[in-house]
Amino acid sequence: MLLLAALVGPWSVVPVTPRVLRLWREKAMEPIPAVQRVDRYVHERRMTDQTLVSWAIYMFLLSWITLGIYTIVVFYRRVNRTDLFRERRRHYYDAVIEATRQYVDQVGQDTESMEQLDDIRRYVNERFEDEHRMINAGLSVLLTFLTLGIYWFVAAYRMMRFWWEIQLTEEDFDDKLSDCWLRLGIVQYRVTFEPIPRLRRGFGLHLLLTFVTLGIYGFVWDYQLHTDPEKLYPEVHSTEDMVLFALRHAETAPHGGRAAA
Repeated sequence: MLLLAALVGPWSVVPVTPRVLRLWREKAMEPIPAVQRVDRYVHERRMTDQTLVSWAIYMFLLSWITLGIYTIVVFYRRVNRTDLFRERRRHYYDAVIEATRQYVDQVGQDTESMEQLDDIRRYVNERFEDEHRMINAGLSVLLTFLTLGIYWFVAAYRMMRFWWEIQLTEEDFDDKLSDCWLRLGIVQYRVTFEPIPRLRRGFGLHLLLTFVTLGIYGFVWDYQLHTDPEKLYPEVHSTEDMVLFALRHAETAPHGGRAAA
């Protein structure tokens, strides 16, 4: 754990990868109640939801001192944190659904609720198969070299799209989950998540402005790629905490009482 925590620091060159995180999960994931699994994936954000080194320090100091090498490191880490966030979200969604199913089993079989949960699971699976595919940091760096930098634009497009689309997935997931939870009496109020409008970036517009300004707008674009996830993290974490609180309350009082959410 100490090693993994050290690796995700903003000055680290070798970050935690999805494969390393998966191996750690396999060792730590003994059979446990689903609510504890939700808790585990919520607290896993300390390793996955990474804050990178200050953009100004990276752009105007580290990239110059290292003759551009640190630029490659930052590109790798941006893609890698996207994949890490993706992996954590998928496990988190699965754990929340499973915890709700366990609650339904405790209070008595409810066919309609089970069907709702199956629909939510199908929705999540479809979103991750279609909109939230792994980008792969190592492969992205390699292809960027092989294509003389062209693939950087592909990776940038996929990251920009991911950080917007994952917000839409979160919004829909919480909305569907609230319908189910209100019916079961787990919460009295809906669990809500509002996408951040300013994080909806148009790739075509950014590319056009970069060419029109002879590369100057590229600094703005790069800054947004660097900092946008850090603007999203607090909103996601707040919703996760709300969900976890509701599940814990339901776990301690499965046959009565409503969680405040």
